[in-house]
Amino acid sequence: MLGVAQPHSRGLVILTAVAAIALSACSGGSATAAPTATATAPSTIAPAATASPAGTGGPVLAGAADAMASLTSYKFRMTQAGTDSVNQLADLTGNAASTDGSVTFTGMVILKPDKAAEVTTTGLHVINVGGFDYMDVGNAGSFAKIAADTSSISDAFTPATVYKTIRVNGYSNIGSETKNGVPCDHYQAGVNALAELGSVSGVKNATWSADLWIAQQGGYPVAIAVIAKAKDGSIPYETIFDLTNVNDPANKVTAPDNVMGA
Repeated sequence: MLGVAQPHSRGLVILTAVAAIALSACSGGSATAAPTATATAPSTIAPAATASPAGTGGPVLAGAADAMASLTSYKFRMTQAGTDSVNQLADLTGNAASTDGSVTFTGMVILKPDKAAEVTTTGLHVINVGGFDYMDVGNAGSFAKIAADTSSISDAFTPATVYKTIRVNGYSNIGSETKNGVPCDHYQAGVNALAELGSVSGVKNATWSADLWIAQQGGYPVAIAVIAKAKDGSIPYETIFDLTNVNDPANKVTAPDNVMGA
């Protein structure tokens, strides 16, 4: 396992390598196990409600990414499997705990009034706040500080980035249900959409399923689950995430105390 390099110059080399892998994850798949339902009460979840018509998702699903960007903050849990970026990340961090090549991320995203984020996974902890990325490679408890410029390395491992890669054509509204404590409309991919997923991903001889849960109030994605299951029971591709604690005033991200060279 790679620990945090004590010499500052070597720390920057490691950070550069992690940054390259993190940015490559933007084009990869993503996924997550469902967290405990602790979301803020639906009555406090803005923006304005968006009705979900029966049948195909249409503009409701396509507009969910913008609706997510209109939130104030949220916590998330996300699991990614079956992408080169996940495998590279596991190799870099010595993530022997990953299962079937999957990596699970947990964290928090603050969108307003000032953007910030915190993402943790086995072998990596990233905090973005105040225009800087603080990175702990190896989860050793010591962070290196680098300027984040216009984007953060943490962006690659957040649900907003993942949702933008999901093709939302060919999903049907199959009913209403509560997901993570939020009233949602449940959309499920049809046969043609599932076939397209298999074609685009390059994963063959697998059974696909794809579900999206869109908040009835606010129109943002509360959860997604896109999974390919092989005949032997393995999971060659998986993208799952769950949002909780949406717009919770208690959501806060702060800079770490233990910063190298500080």
